[in-house]
Amino acid sequence: MARHNYDEEKIQKKKKLIMETAKKIFYEKGYENTSMNEIARELKMAKGTLYLYFSSKKDLFFSLVYEGLKILENIIKNDIKLAKNGLDKILNMGRAYIKFYREYPDYYSFVIKYESEKADLDTTEPLVINSYEKSEEIYDILKLLILKGIDDGSIREDVDITKMSMLLWLQTIGVVQQFELRKKLYENWDEKFPASEILDYYIDFMRKSLKK
Repeated sequence: MARHNYDEEKIQKKKKLIMETAKKIFYEKGYENTSMNEIARELKMAKGTLYLYFSSKKDLFFSLVYEGLKILENIIKNDIKLAKNGLDKILNMGRAYIKFYREYPDYYSFVIKYESEKADLDTTEPLVINSYEKSEEIYDILKLLILKGIDDGSIREDVDITKMSMLLWLQTIGVVQQFELRKKLYENWDEKFPASEILDYYIDFMRKSLKK
């Protein structure tokens, strides 16, 4: 039994090392421009050995997507505890996503690539399925917070919970993604409205859209 635990510990340690190395290369070069050969070379590991731990480049990439989604979920859960009513919890959830984007740019880049691709609902790959399920769990937090806000009176009663949660989810992902892609351009548009304030303004926009 002890031997089994030791072997499992060694496997997990090796997988973590592979993921850390892949994270660095994926972030610097992009998923499409990275090969398993390159990751194996960086690790000074035979390519065949690498495939003992991850079945494909996609499998390895989605292990990082899943890690990123877990980090995002933890930030959200910690930050919504700091607010009392449903509306403020939703605003903190939006701020948590922005915090994730700013503090974990590598994991954010993996998550946004995942969010930007067409969903493959027929996949049989466990790590891809895990990522879909984790993303859905985070989305469900938003739905529950809207319901809480309606119940405690901080959010309008006429809000359609399903439609509004989907819209806020899509908006937040899209706004942050476009800000990241175009922030250099936005910085030159209007000196009276610094680009650094755009994301804060979006949170205020969320408040005005939802408040009673």
